[in-house]
Amino acid sequence: MKFDKLSERQFGFRPLTNTTAALSATIRSIEQARSNGLLTIAVSLDIKAAFDNAWWPALFHRLRLIDCPSNIYGLIRSYTTDRTVTLDHAGSRVSKTMTKGCIQGSTCGPILCRIQAFADDVLLVASSRELANLQSITNQALHAIVSWGQGVKLTFSPTKTQAIAFGKKAKQASININSHTLHFQSDIKLLGVILDDKLLIRKHVLHVVKKASGIFHKLSLYCRPTWGAHPENILTIYHQVIQPIVTYAAGVWGHVARKKGIISKLLLSMQRGFALKAIKGFRTVSTIAAIALAQFVPLDLKVLEAHQIEKTRLAGHCTYLPSDITLEKYIPPDRLLHPAHRITFSPSSFHNESQIHDFISSHSTPITSIYTDGSKLDDDSVGAAFVCFDGGRRPVTKKYKLHNSCSFFQAELFAILQASRWASTQKFTHTLILSHSKAAIQASQNRSSTHPLVSRIHNTIHEHTQTGCIDFAWVKSHVGITGNETADTAAKSAALLHRAPDYACFPISYAKRIAKEASLAASRARYENAEQGQHTRDFLPTLDHIHTLFKTIKISFTLTQTLTGHAYNKHYLHRFHITEDDVCPCDGSSSQTLSHLLQLCPRFAAIRHDHEATCRHFGVSRYSLTDLVSCKPGIDSFVRLSDSIIRALKTFNST
Repeated sequence: MKFDKLSERQFGFRPLTNTTAALSATIRSIEQARSNGLLTIAVSLDIKAAFDNAWWPALFHRLRLIDCPSNIYGLIRSYTTDRTVTLDHAGSRVSKTMTKGCIQGSTCGPILCRIQAFADDVLLVASSRELANLQSITNQALHAIVSWGQGVKLTFSPTKTQAIAFGKKAKQASININSHTLHFQSDIKLLGVILDDKLLIRKHVLHVVKKASGIFHKLSLYCRPTWGAHPENILTIYHQVIQPIVTYAAGVWGHVARKKGIISKLLLSMQRGFALKAIKGFRTVSTIAAIALAQFVPLDLKVLEAHQIEKTRLAGHCTYLPSDITLEKYIPPDRLLHPAHRITFSPSSFHNESQIHDFISSHSTPITSIYTDGSKLDDDSVGAAFVCFDGGRRPVTKKYKLHNSCSFFQAELFAILQASRWASTQKFTHTLILSHSKAAIQASQNRSSTHPLVSRIHNTIHEHTQTGCIDFAWVKSHVGITGNETADTAAKSAALLHRAPDYACFPISYAKRIAKEASLAASRARYENAEQGQHTRDFLPTLDHIHTLFKTIKISFTLTQTLTGHAYNKHYLHRFHITEDDVCPCDGSSSQTLSHLLQLCPRFAAIRHDHEATCRHFGVSRYSLTDLVSCKPGIDSFVRLSDSIIRALKTFNST
């Protein structure tokens, strides 16, 4: 019987996989079965205290079956020998010898889980054209799973096992586990995502919105417009807690945010609350203005951005690129060099040409020096090159074109890779590869790196060890080192070559950048074309103006009131039926708008005079924030003016 060391259906604790990949594979198999007209059901199994009940003899048996190397087998044996658990409490200590289990969070927990598969989340998906056959194969599979569990001392909990049927006819199946009949549910929670029987995802969105709203309500207890948590703390909570909660696994459900409807409204409504807390605004401020002033990306657009990135990661190609330009995927650890053969080196550092000359002269054997460089031009053209100096021979220059989606880092690594291959094919006995990219050298220094280019560099160096050695060095750029300057010129020239690229794998950072640019462009268009938030747009017409403003000054309660128009002025209060009229007490006839207060009201003439004098002195517009933001004294003066007005309004209006 053949046993694979790692199953492709095992997603937990495996490099280059995640929960999104597991969910995507599950949903894809269900959708494919449904499209083929098959009856489909899924059963989510729960193992009682899985990590606590890992049976060590089963682990050793599994290790022997997969021909585990003796050193690793001995390590696991040693790990499970003479283990105790100790509890200190109230001056007393209790110890107990461990005979099974692996505490979650322990160093060896992941590898032991992969060997015996004692994970909490196990899903069985069964499909068939006939109801009777569907029922039969599902029950047989569950019986086999339960029997396996008994053999390794693991118990499946029937009461916590959930079943879901995709289609009315599939619900007629009678499914049993441990003589316990399973009742089909309308939805199940798998790896943190709620899957309903129609795969509409709406219930999951409601769940995450409710979860985030719960955090918001707790936050509201300690935060009001005029007191409470600092805006920067609110921003941190939103970006580091709320946004990850909502966008989790967006790769499998984020597409629903593309449709303008209840999903988008739910997401934006929840986001609006955090935006208001972040800007210290009144709850009457429009959603569009609050989100813009908080400098949030609208949450439905952020979900779509996360969805696009995850889909690119899963599919291996980007919608913005031709299908033959694929994602640069990291190498699985089992395809790396054996640990005993992995490359270890300590690079030298040179700050001028004389140091390089002294280093080469200090060796009795001749050293071939190869300078490498990568270049990414303003038009996104990417090139790599190396220049080889082999004694008194004529220097050899090689140029390589990379696809425009490639990064500068990739270009630097590709140049080092080609230099290594050149040294190997030319059978140089001692080669020194010099690069000004510390990032590329440090990446190459990582003996266990799974980056595909670094892995190829390591393989090349390993193959070359029978012929000679390859050393590395960092050189300071743009200090007149001839080889480095020549390589730099060659790399820029290579970027302009009109030929098919020598390397055409885009990094995930490219997909992230493109997706982020798309969501920012949609955010700008939404803000500029919205029906609401006109008062804010009168001050700050675009999101770029908002970002520029808040690079200069910080958001505050009074500034938010000025920018939104939702303040203690009578025009606003009358609009919401808080005062009988909107007339300013200064003359008994003018409507007390913020524009009137800032520019005309005699009550604030003194501080307005100081502001206007400052603006005249620096030659900037008095009340145009797009002009004032370029002058620090001018914008500070405007903030003082608005702050003085807002703080005096309650007394001035006797409200």
